[in-house]
Amino acid sequence: MIVELQRQLRRRRTLYGLLGIAAVPVILAVAFVLSGNGGGGGGGGDPTGLFDLATASGLNFALMSTAATAPFLLLAVIALFTGDTVSSEASWGSLRYLLVRPIPRSRLLARKLAVGVLLAAIAALLVPISGLVAGTLAFGWGDVQTPFGVLPAGVAIGRLLAIVGYIAWSSAWVAAVAFAWSTLTDAPVGAVAGTIVLVIVMQILDAITALGAIRTFLPVHELNAWLGLLATPPQWGELTRGLLLQVPYIAGGLGFAFWWFGRKDVLS
Repeated sequence: MIVELQRQLRRRRTLYGLLGIAAVPVILAVAFVLSGNGGGGGGGGDPTGLFDLATASGLNFALMSTAATAPFLLLAVIALFTGDTVSSEASWGSLRYLLVRPIPRSRLLARKLAVGVLLAAIAALLVPISGLVAGTLAFGWGDVQTPFGVLPAGVAIGRLLAIVGYIAWSSAWVAAVAFAWSTLTDAPVGAVAGTIVLVIVMQILDAITALGAIRTFLPVHELNAWLGLLATPPQWGELTRGLLLQVPYIAGGLGFAFWWFGRKDVLS
């Protein structure tokens, strides 16, 4: 696994992906400072209510940055890290040589999955860390203003870590689907782009209220349930459902990936 991690960290797409997502909160902070925006930037398009409170403190800005990247940008980066891992080896023609080694296919696949998930977790952590640093420098340190009231800074840090954990788990279905797609194709772009298109389709479907109860079974339906962690006491209903909602998608995606790769005729 260490060797695979070193290989992935040396790749440009890994560095660009991590640097790019870490730069987003910095760019947002600069934009807020230059515009003199003291809030009110969310408007009707902010389902979290955190954009209006972004400049209240560094922790507020970290929360806003997390909310801004979670619905799409983070998912795209996760798709990049997990959808490219197997298909890129196939496109380079090196996958066949890896399989010649006396290592079970499942073990090889597990290593690649572990590294992809680790990089995805790092990406999820980089956003609030970058947002906290940039936000504290720009707007200072203080308690967190939330749509539910005020959280002391010490409590808010713990809640922020829990929020990142929930968002990471809620994004795991993307990693599973992208990884499964990566075993199906020799074209990394196809695996990554196909997953991103699926994410967009899921979000569009979730926004169609005419679908009724069907929407509640989509993996993106409870993506913003982490807002319940900002309440006092925390609201666990939607959070619990959001955690359970991911299980069939993750199990299905990874189960298919290992089943297919174990029977795949690798010629390239």
